[in-house]
Amino acid sequence: MIRIAMFRRTFVLASVTFVVAVSLSGLSAVAQSEAGEKPLMAYVGTFSAPLQDVLPTQVDLPPGNGRGIHLFKVNRDTGAMTAAGIYPMGTSPSCLAVNAAGTRLYSSNETGRVGNTKEGTVSAFAVSPEDGQLKLLNTMPSGGDGPTYVSIHPSGR
Repeated sequence: MIRIAMFRRTFVLASVTFVVAVSLSGLSAVAQSEAGEKPLMAYVGTFSAPLQDVLPTQVDLPPGNGRGIHLFKVNRDTGAMTAAGIYPMGTSPSCLAVNAAGTRLYSSNETGRVGNTKEGTVSAFAVSPEDGQLKLLNTMPSGGDGPTYVSIHPSGR
């Protein structure tokens, strides 16, 4: 009997301690997010429609419904996403990669009709630490048409 009573007391004490710890950690999380925690963003590359570089006699196949890179703010508690804007691009920025620091985003622009050489492009963006919005830094030819993948080297380059 004594062992059972001790176990019950220990269990109740541990339960109360757990509830208080969870409550305090919840308050801490709220205080951190109110103190200006960096937003958690999701970026979605799309097949743009209409493509900017389609000839008037050409059909946009396959038709996409994207408008460029779509931005979403992610609620850290629930995972719910809220639309936060679009970076308009008519060159199908279908594959995206963000560097480890979250300061740069790269897109492979999956088209094969840009410029005199009729090739695709790769773009680099700065990511705003305040709101996750994108600012175009540079767009370069990909060296071939329809680039479909972009990645960042482990060195960050």
